[in-house]
Amino acid sequence: MSMRVYEFAKQYGLSTKKALELLHEGGFEIGSHMSVLDAAAIDFLEKKIVTSSPSPITKRTDSPVAESKQVHSSRKEFREADVSAKPSSDQSYSNKSNPGTRPTSGATAQVTKPTGLVAGPLMVAEVAEKIDKPVTEIIMTLLKWGSAFTKNQVVPEELVVRLAQQFGVPVVEVEKKSEALLDKTLAGGELVQGRLPVVVVVGHVDHGKTTLLDYIRKTRVASREKGGITQHLGAYEAVTDHGSIVFLDTPGHEAFSKIRVRGVKVADLAILVVAADDGVMPQTIEAIKHIKSMEVPVIVAINKIDKADPSRIEVVKREVSQYGLLPEEWGGDVVCMPISAKLGKGVDELLEMILLQSQIMELKAETAGRAQGYVLEARLEKGRGIVATIICQRGVLRIGDYFKAGNTVGKVTSLLDSHGKRQHLVSPSIPALVAGFEELPEPGDLFEVIDKEAYKKIRLSLEARKSLAPRSSMAKDSFNILIKTDSNSSKEALVGSIEKLSKKLDRGYHIIHSGVGSISESDVTLAYNTGSKIIGLHIKPEASAAQLALRLGVEIKLFDIIYKLLESLEERSEKAKPIKMVRKKIGEATVLKVFDIKNLGVIAGSYVKDGRFSKEGTVVIYRGNRKVGEGAINSLQRDRKQVKEVHTGYECAFLVEGFDTWQPDDRVECYLEVPETLK
Repeated sequence: MSMRVYEFAKQYGLSTKKALELLHEGGFEIGSHMSVLDAAAIDFLEKKIVTSSPSPITKRTDSPVAESKQVHSSRKEFREADVSAKPSSDQSYSNKSNPGTRPTSGATAQVTKPTGLVAGPLMVAEVAEKIDKPVTEIIMTLLKWGSAFTKNQVVPEELVVRLAQQFGVPVVEVEKKSEALLDKTLAGGELVQGRLPVVVVVGHVDHGKTTLLDYIRKTRVASREKGGITQHLGAYEAVTDHGSIVFLDTPGHEAFSKIRVRGVKVADLAILVVAADDGVMPQTIEAIKHIKSMEVPVIVAINKIDKADPSRIEVVKREVSQYGLLPEEWGGDVVCMPISAKLGKGVDELLEMILLQSQIMELKAETAGRAQGYVLEARLEKGRGIVATIICQRGVLRIGDYFKAGNTVGKVTSLLDSHGKRQHLVSPSIPALVAGFEELPEPGDLFEVIDKEAYKKIRLSLEARKSLAPRSSMAKDSFNILIKTDSNSSKEALVGSIEKLSKKLDRGYHIIHSGVGSISESDVTLAYNTGSKIIGLHIKPEASAAQLALRLGVEIKLFDIIYKLLESLEERSEKAKPIKMVRKKIGEATVLKVFDIKNLGVIAGSYVKDGRFSKEGTVVIYRGNRKVGEGAINSLQRDRKQVKEVHTGYECAFLVEGFDTWQPDDRVECYLEVPETLK
């Protein structure tokens, strides 16, 4: 009998880490949770567990991982806990019994819940739960007071207090810690909680990254998103049977390399999706390089096994091993999981493997002190202004916090989780859509909460710097364009791609302005004044802007896919290339008679032997084998009528500029300037 380490641990209700520790103590050379246990190792573990346990041990038959369930249920507990409450002197904030998961309520809880309703902003549903009243009753009470709220809207602190008084629930005023105490607590390593794993999904375009996440979202999460080509960095919290996982979806197109790097940078674990029918491709190799350079643990998901020959699984393993990812069954430490994202085959096993790996990593985060994290994505949203997807790596982010992110500042006015639900605070690892930015931050910017005085000071400094910034100038030997996209990461990828493309073109592109949001009248005016064309990616012009563009003759081109946009720009540049003209012989004639006409000049009466003579052409005159003259045709006649062309077999007469010493039998060749391609 043989089984893997994680399978044994699951059957006996043991943590995978503990099983590995026992095996190492017993002298067994076991590499990871995926290592196969032989009969001797299994016998050793069973005896070790029985002798060390005060009560009989029975095998578990349920598949979910116990520790992961605790992570799965802890998010609600964390929101209900007030991490700013002042701790008692004998209270412990570290979960030593199980450091890899979030704490549960009870003796080991990190924060003691006060009796009564804690004063502060709360969602209507939370108020109803805490004062034990139906949500509808709370909503009706608020309506009677002249305030309309829905179930998920946040009620201000003063109304929360009034509701508590209305229904006879005591209100608890919680003393907030001073900044000095917060800093001291943070430095001392207290208030450390287990957190959810952040997993980035990377791989080549069309290998099934988004299909995998779509399957997980459809089966595990209430909300859904559109499929298709991913061109943003999306962050999603997925609730699985094994626990909650935060997934980062990244685009596979080569233009989005920087976005993929950011995704790997903030992740705890990477899922490298490789299509079984395609194998390792250029963006696969790029993703492997990012993963290895940042030393992020990786699981290889061999996708599309439903449409590929089974032998392709081994081919993919061999290919990834050539780039330093040696499968564990070949003596390495990389888990390779065959899956079908389309059918869901193997996805449950992949999710379980992610949670097992995260348990071994013992993921923790400090919840004290000011929140810090990274901007994953930023965009302009109608009705909410500038919003950005944030993942905090430490601290708790709350509504009302002042913050700095790159070259902008702001105040948190609203927080939405990955399901679009309003929150009044978010903990580390939980992706949140934050509103309240004064300017668009750049993806990858460090996001950090600051105090109000620092916010004012930085804001003044940024405004002064902005007023001194030089304006963009136009380039003479390039096309002027104005770019508008739906998000900052799209803008970044597009600007970089256009700059790269311009270097390869004879006539490139100069970006007059790039911005995020719909095309406005001011964009059209700027384009008109600078002779620019407006390019839009994933956005549309405002109605008034479209009318103004039509009136001013400003061209607007809209795209949904970045490579189609780039192909259009390249095609436009190729069409605008200066046409290289060459001189081509189009006909030959022999002079029959010479006429000297008063007030007109000397005219050569000729016979066209070959081709044609054109009024737009020039001629070269030969006498024998010697060239005697050259010039442009000023006049071409046939039957005493002015004509544009005379063809083979016809007689004609022509007057040539700069030459009048004609003689019978002179040989005349006619030439035209034509594009090189027509030569």
